[in-house]
Amino acid sequence: MSMSEQEFSKNDDAKPSFWDDATKYASISKDESFVEEVAYMMVTLHRTGA
Repeated sequence: MSMSEQEFSKNDDAKPSFWDDATKYASISKDESFVEEVAYMMVTLHRTGA
């Protein structure tokens, strides 16, 4: 089991947040536009200190 899989499996008990779901979906998805949008949101939030 990789580190990412371990992180996801240990969070299975908690209700997943939007970011948990988005990260999982982006990591396995072929939906390039969704991945680009999530990346943009994450970079923007990081830059603004949100």
